[in-house]
Amino acid sequence: MLARGTPYRPSRAAAATTSGSRPRCTAESVRARYAARPRPLSEASLTCRAGASVAPTSAVPPVPDGPAGLRRVGSSHIEYEVVKGPLVQFSDSSSVEVPTAVLVHGILGSGRNLRGFARKLARENPAWQFLLVDLRCHGSSASVDGLATSGQANSVEGAASDVLRLLKKLELFPKMLIGHSMGGKVVMKMVDQFGSKALPRPVQVWVLDTVPGDVRQEPGSSDHPRDLIETLLGIPLPVSSPNTLVQALTKSGFSFEVAAWVATNLEVHPSGDGYGWIFDLAGIRDMYESYESSDLWSVVESPPQGLSIDFVRAERSTFRWAGADHHRIESNGANVHILEDSGHWVHTDQPEKLVSIMRESFCE
Repeated sequence: MLARGTPYRPSRAAAATTSGSRPRCTAESVRARYAARPRPLSEASLTCRAGASVAPTSAVPPVPDGPAGLRRVGSSHIEYEVVKGPLVQFSDSSSVEVPTAVLVHGILGSGRNLRGFARKLARENPAWQFLLVDLRCHGSSASVDGLATSGQANSVEGAASDVLRLLKKLELFPKMLIGHSMGGKVVMKMVDQFGSKALPRPVQVWVLDTVPGDVRQEPGSSDHPRDLIETLLGIPLPVSSPNTLVQALTKSGFSFEVAAWVATNLEVHPSGDGYGWIFDLAGIRDMYESYESSDLWSVVESPPQGLSIDFVRAERSTFRWAGADHHRIESNGANVHILEDSGHWVHTDQPEKLVSIMRESFCE
């Protein structure tokens, strides 16, 4: 493991830029590039919300609105929302194609966990749009009945298949896939499931604080997801209040921050007495077991033509980034960037530094 304070290693693209082989890519240069585009939005970003009167961009066909902040595309598809940069045009013309990045959350999370980070990316990259999904068993997708009968298991593979089916429904071929923690393995599995030696177009994959193979925690680390899931499964429902849940979790040894975050996934119980879970905990347990065991090294070691893959390693990650894993990734031509002074939640701990690391990939 690298010593604290070791700076991240710039990507090959970044190194080329700083050497003077091409102009430096900045938010200002991107804005200048797209300044001539007609009808720019006046807002820094736009999230599609239920009940909003918004003309659809050609890249995301109009669909019936679902729960607030999300849009439902059918009984067998996961739910999603879109954050748009200020220069994204709203047009009915099928000739307009908006560069799209897909953001995939980790275990026990939802798309809303990445919303603030997506808005930062949208301000930096005003011609892009960002698709945030709720994976099966998580967020609003936990109540999508069709997922249970789709023939896919509650696993990394099943989650990847869900996102690919959604993209097919929306007629989108994203230029970038960004996955945090378990979501990192989901986006790698999406590439694996595509099953082609050459992608139709170049795709950039960003894997945020996870490794392609065996996922382990640092010895003695608190807030282990497996322990958290088992603890939550043992809590009788309904709980009387979110505060009651937070107190129970902190007494069990989990940090206040994690306990408070988990409590945001409570909703009023169907009985009207107390609170229950938004997510499907039993399904999430299966997904976490799949996350621990899934091996995606083949995507790194034998990538399809057109794929670029970068890993971001949190300097204070609770996951054990073995030196062999770090070396194995880089020896196969992928990049590992060290995000200084950050824990596992890289997009909330150091969002500005993370945006800076990723900046060059939006300019290619």
